[in-house]
Amino acid sequence: MSRLARDFAAEINYHDWSDAPYRLDRAGHQRDHDRHNATPDVLNQAETDNVRTNVMWVVAQVLGHADPNFDVFEFAEWCGVDTRTSAGRARSGHIPAGLRHDLETGALARPGDPEVWDEDAPAAPSPVDTRPDQVGTAAQRARTWPADPNTPGFVTARSRNIHRSLDCVKYTHSVHVARTRGRTVHPPVWTTTGAARGNQKGICSHCWS
Repeated sequence: MSRLARDFAAEINYHDWSDAPYRLDRAGHQRDHDRHNATPDVLNQAETDNVRTNVMWVVAQVLGHADPNFDVFEFAEWCGVDTRTSAGRARSGHIPAGLRHDLETGALARPGDPEVWDEDAPAAPSPVDTRPDQVGTAAQRARTWPADPNTPGFVTARSRNIHRSLDCVKYTHSVHVARTRGRTVHPPVWTTTGAARGNQKGICSHCWS
């Protein structure tokens, strides 16, 4: 396991998660150091273990995506997470099941919201975007499309999805992220759902939900 993964695991294991929902505190918080400032509310052991496991999964998603040799079982154990099955057997399947995987490749999925990946382009010294248009993921393309293929909507040069309205919260969020990070905000190109589907775009989960 990498040094970074060990350091994350050590911090997750050291932190006292038993009162995490009830107070803001520094990294490495220990409830027994709070004395008279301790909150009256505290999680039971199972609830505390659930919080720790969720934190482990969030960090493991990033580490595993960056390192193809990452072992989530080893990381979980270093975090203090029980990796056994309910019957006590080693390496329970629920540990890797807590991570998101790419539906097409099986590799760990890229961290963050898939809906904004297409607008979150890597920083480049040139303002010219020469990358090819994006296509939707298998899950995005499999969503329920409008019955009428002439339903209007729009895409952008970097979007994986077709959106119905410029007011779509997922679209406006992706534009905000792009602007905040200094990325190119591509103009909308109006089309139809039928044409977008033919070009292997996905369909926004918000616009036609």
